[in-house]
Amino acid sequence: MKIKGYLKVSLLLVSLAFLGSCRSEKEQEGFSETGSVMIDLSSELSYQSRAIDQSAYLNTNNYKVSLYKGEEAVYVDKLYGEASVEQKVDFGVPYTVTAYYGEDVAAGYDKLYVKGSQTFTVSQGDRKTVTVLCKPANAKMSVVYKGKDDTDSFDNYFQDCQVSVKTEYMTDAFTMGKADEGKELYLKTGDKGTKATLTFALTDKEGEPVTVDGFASTKEIDLQPCYSYTLTIQPTGTNVAGGKFGLTVTVDNGVTEEDVTVNIPGEYIPSSN
Repeated sequence: MKIKGYLKVSLLLVSLAFLGSCRSEKEQEGFSETGSVMIDLSSELSYQSRAIDQSAYLNTNNYKVSLYKGEEAVYVDKLYGEASVEQKVDFGVPYTVTAYYGEDVAAGYDKLYVKGSQTFTVSQGDRKTVTVLCKPANAKMSVVYKGKDDTDSFDNYFQDCQVSVKTEYMTDAFTMGKADEGKELYLKTGDKGTKATLTFALTDKEGEPVTVDGFASTKEIDLQPCYSYTLTIQPTGTNVAGGKFGLTVTVDNGVTEEDVTVNIPGEYIPSSN
């Protein structure tokens, strides 16, 4: 009888130990060592474009998405429309999600590049939604040629004024002339902006270059991402003895305005006749 009693006690202890072990494992399963993240992607264009299909840029399913755990890639360049709705991630570790659409080139016509990024961490067992807003990441530039006033045109005074644009991201300068009026040049600026050197080459009505003393043919301006710049090239004849050739750079949204003026001695400003 005593042996049976000992067996009963032993079996009871084993059963309790087994139940305790199962309960501990279930508790650990319920307390996950990971979290999960869902990416909410949206896009916004700060300026209008006649040359680009804006609907393609507003459709986030066209965007490519990458997820990084620190410097380590979790996945790279997945189409947002095909990416997993929910992604498992380690808790307490910084992750960065990036998204983009378009070509990230130094300079090119109609090369709008839109991107966004967000760095985040997830708590243990948490489900988090990360919002990423994509905006234009380069600057847009165009040229406009005008006469002295509304009664004439640039052609009445000069044949052309070519503008060469050079930034730190470019090996060779990009040149625009009167034939490129209305085109949209997109320039890489980096996240914090960059400086652009503008070089002007003026041609008279006979096609000969204007090279005279006092002609300040090079200017430097600041370019910022998400900004649109218009180079308005217009001859004027006031405020400077003998006349001047004025070049005005304005930002479309009116946030910043910068005047760039190239002075030319009066005898080199031809009449409109």
